[in-house]
Amino acid sequence: MATLNASATQASPLLACDALLARYQAGDSLFLSPAGALLGQGMVCALPANPARPTTRAAAGRALNEQVRALLDQARSEHGIHNPVAMGAVPFDVRRPARLSVARHLHRGQAPRVGDAPGAPLRLRAERSTPSPEPAVYEAAVVDALARFQRGELDKVVLARALDLSLDHAPNLHALLSRLAQNNLNGYTFAMPLPGESADAPGNAAFVGATPELLVRRIGRRLIVNPLAGSAARHSSPGDDARAGQALLVSLKDQREHAVVIDDVVQALRPLCRTLDVPAGPSLLATDALWHLSTVLTGELADPDTTSLDLALTLHPTPAVCGRPLDRAFSVIEALEPVDRGLFAGFVGWCDARGDGEWALSLRCAELRGRSVRLHAGAGIVPGSDPRSESLETGTKFRTMLSALGLATSVD
Repeated sequence: MATLNASATQASPLLACDALLARYQAGDSLFLSPAGALLGQGMVCALPANPARPTTRAAAGRALNEQVRALLDQARSEHGIHNPVAMGAVPFDVRRPARLSVARHLHRGQAPRVGDAPGAPLRLRAERSTPSPEPAVYEAAVVDALARFQRGELDKVVLARALDLSLDHAPNLHALLSRLAQNNLNGYTFAMPLPGESADAPGNAAFVGATPELLVRRIGRRLIVNPLAGSAARHSSPGDDARAGQALLVSLKDQREHAVVIDDVVQALRPLCRTLDVPAGPSLLATDALWHLSTVLTGELADPDTTSLDLALTLHPTPAVCGRPLDRAFSVIEALEPVDRGLFAGFVGWCDARGDGEWALSLRCAELRGRSVRLHAGAGIVPGSDPRSESLETGTKFRTMLSALGLATSVD
């Protein structure tokens, strides 16, 4: 029997990932990664839904850190959980409410692997599909950003758009998550509840996705981060697919975009690390729909009290989801994006009372509220970007969720 009480202190055999997924129910918290899997069931405490909002992002980050420490203390003192784990999602704008909670029962599992039971096909139909904004408006925003580069206002900005779907019925979350996990074995599949947000399917509102990008993993003093920036669509033909990957690897435009992110991440981590290993250049990482330029950085913390959430809040938002200079990029995003990002481009994962944890950027994701689905996707804009290509890239990034929903060929 692998059902655990979160207050348990002894290690137990890990469940196979598909066995863990079989236990998932609407309202649970789920996080699958190449390092393992967590399923939280039976929420005992959570962050307040509408906390006081600090006016600056720095103050909001500090406030969130204190709130999570208090949440973990509450789980330990009031509910007797020895090493509580907070799971959930933090929004792109940390001044907005984060969705983090502690569960009574915590199931640990193995990482997804080839041969796990695939999810059943989802037989859904999109009754309505609404891009926000329309691609032409998105491309006009890219042109606006290019003009700002010429004026020397920015080095990079990430512009996103949304796609709203109205389905003929609510998707089966278990089947959806199984498909996401099987299609993204090297990624981070997640589902976090959005309680009270679905009028037509109470309890079935969730933030779900399968992101390729690790923001930070901290176990003891060891940390690993894996920024991605620069991408290209994959092809069904193996030859064309390989050529697309190699073209990305030598693309000067994508190398510039990637270097902006790595420089920023290194500057943020150096003061916190006793050692930090930075590869000389990026490598290729393949997802179901895209090639990415990827760099894996590893290090050892100078201070063992630095937690995974400390690190995540220090790094977020990286230029991979915002831009550089940070404050100007943030203002441009607020000015040019008509749809609030919400939890998209924030981070999702877990942290425990010992400071360990794993956080991934909230990409290739959707907010599900009964039959309503909102997808988000963004593209990094740098000098030399082509507006049409960037718009097509966002469409390619929608494919991860659309394919899992069984809608890849019916929704553009």
